[in-house]
Amino acid sequence: MIQLEVVKMKRLKIVVGVLLFLVFLSSVVSIFTDTAVSKGNSITTAEFDIAMSKDGERFYNDLKLFELKNLLPGDTRTVRFYIKNRGTVAVKRLSMVLKVRNYEVKMSPGEKAVDTTPDVGELGKWLILESLEINGKRITVNETLNSLNGKSLELPVKMQPGEKIEVRMTFKLPDEAGNECQTDGIDVDIRLDASQ
Repeated sequence: MIQLEVVKMKRLKIVVGVLLFLVFLSSVVSIFTDTAVSKGNSITTAEFDIAMSKDGERFYNDLKLFELKNLLPGDTRTVRFYIKNRGTVAVKRLSMVLKVRNYEVKMSPGEKAVDTTPDVGELGKWLILESLEINGKRITVNETLNSLNGKSLELPVKMQPGEKIEVRMTFKLPDEAGNECQTDGIDVDIRLDASQ
């Protein structure tokens, strides 16, 4: 038994000696180490947003831009509004779609004599969008509002973030417009479609 304890003690001394040697060796031998950490990484998406304005100051996604009253044959009227890129991405394509709805305001005696459709207005058959002007660059259209209903009109413009453009639309009621469109009305909705 004494011999067994002597062997255990020798083994314990060897293990303790090896551990002490390793501790001593690690303090004598130098090893370079380094660590780099990256925390809080994030990914977000951009904002793509266009809006319109009457005055070029306050921009909205939904806005009545104009109201033209008391047009006469031969009249030409121009409306002006602004479009702004409120997003963080460039607009590379911009188009305008007109939705047109004709209606009768009332049936005047002059209209009643020639109008065979008293429930439907005829103004859109006559009223012409002569041109669009984008930042001073004129685009000739010369089509009636009825023929433009639902059509996409490409606006030749690219817009950087924060950029705004001025748009002018010129309407004309031709001299030939007759009593069938007297006291008629037309609602024009304008939808702007943009893409990157």
